[in-house]
Amino acid sequence: MVSTKRISFRKLVVFVTWIYRISIMRVFPEEDRLIFLKWTLIGLLIRLAFMPFALHGDLVGINKFAFLLTHRGYIPSARMDYPPLAYFSIAFFQFLFKPLMPDFGYALDSGNPLWGESSHLFRYLFLLKFPYLIFDFGIAFLLLRLVDNREKRLMAFKLWMLNPLIIFACYLHGQFDIMPTFLVALSLYYVWKGKLTVSLILLGLGASLKQFPLLFLIPALILLGRTKLQKFRLLLWAVVPYLLLTFPYWGASGFRHVLTTGGGYDERVLELYVGIGSHRVYIFVIGYAIILAFLYFHSLTRSSKQAFQKLLLAELVICLWFYATVFFHPQWVVWIMPMLTLFVVGHRKLTTLYWMLIICVFVYFTLEWGGLLTTWLFSPIDRVFFHSLIGPGEIVSYFYPSRKFLYIFHSIFIGISFWLIYQAFRSFLQERSKNEE
Repeated sequence: MVSTKRISFRKLVVFVTWIYRISIMRVFPEEDRLIFLKWTLIGLLIRLAFMPFALHGDLVGINKFAFLLTHRGYIPSARMDYPPLAYFSIAFFQFLFKPLMPDFGYALDSGNPLWGESSHLFRYLFLLKFPYLIFDFGIAFLLLRLVDNREKRLMAFKLWMLNPLIIFACYLHGQFDIMPTFLVALSLYYVWKGKLTVSLILLGLGASLKQFPLLFLIPALILLGRTKLQKFRLLLWAVVPYLLLTFPYWGASGFRHVLTTGGGYDERVLELYVGIGSHRVYIFVIGYAIILAFLYFHSLTRSSKQAFQKLLLAELVICLWFYATVFFHPQWVVWIMPMLTLFVVGHRKLTTLYWMLIICVFVYFTLEWGGLLTTWLFSPIDRVFFHSLIGPGEIVSYFYPSRKFLYIFHSIFIGISFWLIYQAFRSFLQERSKNEE
């Protein structure tokens, strides 16, 4: 018995050492390993502090239908708000955690969460958000790979670990946008590595979780495909995974709505328009077309890193233009954060604007949605107390009309977005001049 225990202990030590080597030692540069470990721990502790205590209805909704998929084998066709891979992914993690969630379920008649009144509520909230840590830290480690300067690498890591929008969207709001955002970031990484086929497959998989990566498909084809045939092949690599994963659900009314409206995005991008006679001209579409035309005439690249840099700037500009012309939800800002972090790291003078942009987003959603995205999130701790607290809009109204205050900060956000777009175009042209030289 003793020898067996010793052997088992040795195996455990070997296994832990192996895990340490393939994770920490390979991810972090040796000279700064302790610094990166410190910021990893700080970022992790901040996230862990919020995971068990915050609950929003969006977390309930996505997990409700994932639960039905896991336990009853179907998703109500009329209630499918996202592409099917989103529900399968959440259901997969529910299946993994099933032994730790014994009474996790929903009332058949109303669909209300039975676990909402469970004594294990904090544990369930922690487990439901735990998958986000994988994709969140996955992006952080990708940023280290995509920055080749020691000082800039540490700056990028710090910005990500301390990014309040990422922390809020994932661990308070409980939205899963970090999952497709990780696939978009990983797609960029494989452009950096010169593996374009893998990059486009990942972009298609990202769109199978949420539709927004499709905004980046045409720019990717313009910048990465050298010939019409190569562009067509890359298109197939992106579209085929999406079609295969969604085809069984084309007959579902809910998914048909997602498919034809882009998950509701088209309703937003077409809200801002100008009238010309009896016709409407959509502002977002005009800007998107200009971006594509600009990319078409500046698409020449000589290396995978140049292609990566141009696609990074293209995705950054598209997201900024989207936010500037669309009434957006706060979790949608997660999409831009990998690109924006890398851009700011390369242009340190923009760090102040980076934080101002984040502040404007927080003012925007706290005043627009009030208690739903602030005090009410902590109702699992004490529902009566946190629902009784005065909302941020009421506090601001004591000093200034809250709607005007909101509009001012939204306007500042748009102004900063335009300036960042200008800086991105400028950087794009500088990259082109370097290539020509």
